[in-house]
Amino acid sequence: MDKEHIMLIVEDQDHMRRILVEHLQSAYPHANVLEASDGASALQLCLSHSPSVVLMDVTLPDANGIDLTAQIRNIRPATTVIALRGNQPVWIQDFRKHPTTAPWHKQRSETGWGAAACLPLLRNGIPVGVLALYASEVGAFDEAARSLLIEMATDIGFALDNFAREAARAKAQLELREAEEQFRGLVEQSIAGIYIIQDGKTVYMNPRAGEIVGQGSTDELVGGDPLRWIVESDRGKVAENMRRLLAGEAQSVAMDFDVLRRDGLVIRIGANAARATLKGRPAIIGLVQDISEKVRAEESIQLYLKQLQTAFMSTVEVATSLSEMRDPYTAGHERRVGRIAAAIGVELGLDDDRIEGLQIAGYLHDIGKITIPAEILSKPGKLTPIEYQLIQGHPQSGYDVLKTVEFPWPVAEVALQHHERIDGSGYPQGLKGDAILYEARILAVADVMEAMSSHRPYRAGLGIDKALAEIERGRGSAYDSGAADACLRLFREKGYTIPA
Repeated sequence: MDKEHIMLIVEDQDHMRRILVEHLQSAYPHANVLEASDGASALQLCLSHSPSVVLMDVTLPDANGIDLTAQIRNIRPATTVIALRGNQPVWIQDFRKHPTTAPWHKQRSETGWGAAACLPLLRNGIPVGVLALYASEVGAFDEAARSLLIEMATDIGFALDNFAREAARAKAQLELREAEEQFRGLVEQSIAGIYIIQDGKTVYMNPRAGEIVGQGSTDELVGGDPLRWIVESDRGKVAENMRRLLAGEAQSVAMDFDVLRRDGLVIRIGANAARATLKGRPAIIGLVQDISEKVRAEESIQLYLKQLQTAFMSTVEVATSLSEMRDPYTAGHERRVGRIAAAIGVELGLDDDRIEGLQIAGYLHDIGKITIPAEILSKPGKLTPIEYQLIQGHPQSGYDVLKTVEFPWPVAEVALQHHERIDGSGYPQGLKGDAILYEARILAVADVMEAMSSHRPYRAGLGIDKALAEIERGRGSAYDSGAADACLRLFREKGYTIPA
């Protein structure tokens, strides 16, 4: 196609028109390629010029493709019109009555001039549209016209392929830029410090990370050894975690370490790090936070809890001492019962919290005796039925004293039930089996062991062997089997003795 030939592209979509114009100008450097975005502009260009070929979209905002073809043919009878149609096997408006699957189709229209040839437009081997060539007579479709049509179809197919690739590449680049901007916005403004380490160097650090470590600007930190600002005592631990990540031995690690800031202040850092890949090579990406305040707060809480525990135990000791002052002949009984009960709890595999509760309950289990006259508690002879009845009331009295105290363990209930027996022969409620708290069942065994082994105003101590024989005799009837077995193992097999 030489310089005398003018090509007119009529397409209302700017991006498609631009692609077609650029491609055809490149394919036909000696042709003059004009462009129009609507029917009116196309007719005006046909009047002012004499295009050899018009490549026209079927659907335009102000014109119907068939009508516009007729108008162009009236103005320029020698002009070849190629209509581009998308997603249809033929141009339905013109070939509705004569569908075809063949590459070429010729049919005289009712107007007498609208003979046409259509060629499927392929993209990557897939039909995406139809090119329809219009001339005044069927016979006008000679080999030259057919060659032109095929050549144009090929060029347009290439143009569509290029357009699809360019559009996909542009979309991908836009999405990448948007993702990068979003990522950078999130990272740069994050309240958490973010860092990347590769090849033993810090390759990225956001502003917050620079503020936290306090070594200067991030520009000074990037490219440096990430271990240099970690205190020496923690450096080996951090280096080992980095090695594990890079070697693939761990996918993520969490660690705390101290950092010496430029201003001389040592702060505690909490870091989370994960194995990553940067530019095809292993790297470490992670978060850092200044947890100095958190550590100090936790230390303060622990100190406060320790003080509370000390104050609590002091209160328990005071209550125990008051009870012992009422019954000086059994001084130390409550403490010893508490320790024996705790030892049995350990033997039974109870957790530390329940064991602590057992010991506290042991210290306080006889506090109800403060309501019993001292002369009865220290009476050397046999008690009268009324006196014994008063003694049996001390579990209820102890419960009444302790029930308003908000212990984290069932201390009041254990005090109430420590004289209950598995077979229901105990007091004050005559409970049986599992109706008795487990802690109370353990305490009952510990209470009997201490009481029988120690001296009382009315008798001398009976000794450990007789106490163990009593526990063995009452196993499963008076005493819980598991608690009894644990007690027997402690004293007979593990050398446990009554605490001083």
